[in-house]
Amino acid sequence: MAQRIPAHRRSKKTFYEIIEPWLFLLPALAVFIIFLYYPFFKTIHLSTYLTDRNGVAKVFYGLKNYQDVLLGKYSGAFWNSMWVTIRFVFFVAFGSLLVGLTTSLLTTKKFPGRAFVSAIYAMPIAIASAAAAMSFKMIFHPSIGLVNRLAGTSTNWLNDPAWAFPIICVISIWLASGINFIFISAGLRNIPDELYESAAIDGAGYWRKQRHITLPSLSPTLFFQIIINIISAFQSFTQVRLLTSGGPNETTNVIVYSIYLDAFRNFRFGSAAARSIVLFIIIMIVTLLQFKAEGRSVHYQ
Repeated sequence: MAQRIPAHRRSKKTFYEIIEPWLFLLPALAVFIIFLYYPFFKTIHLSTYLTDRNGVAKVFYGLKNYQDVLLGKYSGAFWNSMWVTIRFVFFVAFGSLLVGLTTSLLTTKKFPGRAFVSAIYAMPIAIASAAAAMSFKMIFHPSIGLVNRLAGTSTNWLNDPAWAFPIICVISIWLASGINFIFISAGLRNIPDELYESAAIDGAGYWRKQRHITLPSLSPTLFFQIIINIISAFQSFTQVRLLTSGGPNETTNVIVYSIYLDAFRNFRFGSAAARSIVLFIIIMIVTLLQFKAEGRSVHYQ
C-alpha cells in the first residue's frame, strides 16, 4: 500500500503551473474582451453623453438620453418600434419553432428521398439573410416580380402597409426554420422507440403519442430553441433594411432598425446607445422569465 505523503511535504505549484490554465484561456478571453465586453461597456458609457456627428462623446448627459428615448423627445418612434418588435418577435419565434417541429416530424420516418428533403428543410441556415432579402425583393417586385406575374397583378407588396409586415415575418420565419429543424430533428432521434411501442400497445394513436411522448421528451430542445429564436428575432435587421427600410409608415420599423436610424441617419449616437441598452435589458428580462418558467414546462429524462 502506497504511503500517503503529508500535506506539508507536498511540493508547491510552480508559477508556470498556476498561470498555465490562464494561458490556454487567454486567446478566448482576448476575443471576448475586444469584441464583446469592451463594446458593451463603451455603449453604456456613450449612452450617458451627447455626441458629435462622428460619434465622439462631447457633453456628459447622464440618464437624460434614456429619458428622452422613453418619453419620445425626438419622436414617438421608439414606442412604435417596440410594438412592431414585440409582434415581430412573437410571430417569428413561435412560427419558426412550429415550422421546424413540423418539418422534423415529417422526416422522422425513413422514406425514399428523405436525405434530400431534410437538406431542403435545413437549407435556410446556409443562406445569408442579405442574399435571401434581395431574392425576395425581386420576387415581390411590383412590375417584374414572380408573385405579380403568377397572380396577374401589379401590387407593390413591400410598400403596402397591409402586406409589408406579414411578408417580413414570413421571410424571417423561413430563415430561422433551418436551425430549428436541425436541433429538433436531433432531439427526435434521441427519443427511445420503446416509448412509442409501449404507447401503441396501450392503444395510443398518433396525436396522443405526440402529445404525451414527443412534446415532453422534446421540451428541453424546444425550450432552448425558443430562447434562441426570441433573441435572434429581437436582433433582426438585414431583411428590414433591404426590403422595406422600416416602412411603409413605420409598420416594419423594428427596434434594431430604429437604433440604426438614430445613429447613422440622425447622428444621435448617445440616444442610439441608450436604445441599445434598453434592448439589452428587455432581452435579459425575457430570458430570465423563460428560465424561471423552465421548471414548470421542461421535463428532463
